[in-house]
Amino acid sequence: MAFSPLCQLNQGCMGCCGHDFVSKAKIKDAIRKNTQEFKAVNPQTEQEYLAFRDRRPAMDLHHGVCRNLIEEHGWFTCPLHPALHDGKDLRLGHCDTNYFCRTAQEFMTWNDGQKKRFFQFIKSKKRSNIDYSLKMENGFLLKEFKG
Repeated sequence: MAFSPLCQLNQGCMGCCGHDFVSKAKIKDAIRKNTQEFKAVNPQTEQEYLAFRDRRPAMDLHHGVCRNLIEEHGWFTCPLHPALHDGKDLRLGHCDTNYFCRTAQEFMTWNDGQKKRFFQFIKSKKRSNIDYSLKMENGFLLKEFKG
């Protein structure tokens, strides 16, 4: 199971939750639709979460966005993530759970001081979670940080 603290910065990163994103407006539209579908189902059991996950094939993206990505209280989240299911990863067989963007890969090699400076750098940018996600995934923020 892949996890980086960068995934939870700036109200969540969705950079790895799709590809070939169309536009920020289309991304918002896709996440809004996913969130509505999730709330309509209101899963309570593991089977209901799996049924929500399997309502579409894994690579059936909406405007480039995974159909399981939702927004709760302004944060991007995956309702299938193991942190929400006592460590059981309901994404398995549906998502590439070991994926790390190039920024997260490089971040893992840094010492604590570099990591802290990067956290401060990200905070200073005050980006929307969509902008943060796209710029993390494409390496723009990493390049800017490294100057």
